[in-house]
Formats: sequence, C-alpha cells, structure tokens
Amino acid sequence: MPTPHDDRPIPHEDRPTPHGDALRRRRLLGAGLVLGPLALAPMGWAAPSSAAEPPIGPSGASTSASAAGKPTAPAVEPRLTVHAIDTYRGATGAGLRCDLSYFENGGYRRLGRFETLAGGRTKDPLLTGDALKSGRYEITLHLAEYFASLGARIPQPPFLEEVPIRFTVADADQHYHVAILFNPWSYSYYRGS
Repeated sequence: MPTPHDDRPIPHEDRPTPHGDALRRRRLLGAGLVLGPLALAPMGWAAPSSAAEPPIGPSGASTSASAAGKPTAPAVEPRLTVHAIDTYRGATGAGLRCDLSYFENGGYRRLGRFETLAGGRTKDPLLTGDALKSGRYEITLHLAEYFASLGARIPQPPFLEEVPIRFTVADADQHYHVAILFNPWSYSYYRGS
C-alpha cells in the first residue's frame, strides 16, 4: 500500500472514503485489532471529530466553561511520577534507587532520593502541586547497584552504572509520568500517562 508521502496514485480500494474507513476498521477487527477512528490518522487521513465533544485547552481542561465566564479546574493534580521496567528480567524494577534533581544556576541540584517499590513505581508522586515547577529535571538511575543487588551476571565493570534521565516540564499544571525501560546495556524513556 502506498504511504501518505508516496507520489504514486492511491489504488481505488485504498482511497479514503466513508465506506473505505469502515471497511478498513472491519479488516482490523477481523484481525483481532480493536482500534477506533484514530487508527486512520497515522495513514495520513484525519480521524473524524465529534461535534459533541467540548473544546480542550492547553492544560487538558474543557474550555467551554471558561468561555461562559466560569473558572475551570485542572483536569488532574499537577504531579511527577515514575515507572521503572526492567527489560533484562522482564519485570518491574522494584528496588531501583534514583535521585531527582532540578536544573538551576548552571547545574543540577538534588531534590531527593527515592526507591521504586514492587510495581516499579514509588509510594507517592515525586513532586506534587506547587513543588512541581516548570524547568529541566534529571532522574539518575543507579543501575549498577540495582543489578548487583539482584546478583545479575553481567560483565564488570558494568556498561551502565548511573544513568541520567533528563526531561523538561513545560507546563507545571499537568501530570508528568516518566516511564523508563532499562537493562544492563540500554535504556529508553518516554512521557507516559
């Protein structure tokens, strides 16, 4: 099938039409994939919008009340959370020691130290409310210590010892969830939900 950026003409059966969208969704459903109209967006076609849905502002709150002159509350309490997943063992990263730092005056200042629990998360959010400020943050993962505590058989010295996870909080009125996947040789992270 041609991609949206292809110069070749789109075959008739793959052209976006109201009936074609339904047909594609039926094919996905038949393959065991239950996807909504957003499944078409990566293919270059706009997903249908609902006129009944209220407009959403930058904080995630509905703007319909503010348009009527009523104040709106944030959709969620501002907070910073983390979820660590150990892809080496195929389990959550329970017992991973981490440091949280904030960038100011040309360097990172440590705000606190925490350890993940059995679900790979912390007991409480790392920061909540006014403690979460816009700016640059760093979570340092102590991976060498973590894998040594598990008795993992990895080469010495370890390839990764302390790993800095750096990210920016642009809007301190939102929930920032940092999901981290790691093993003795690599790591990746993303903003989750």
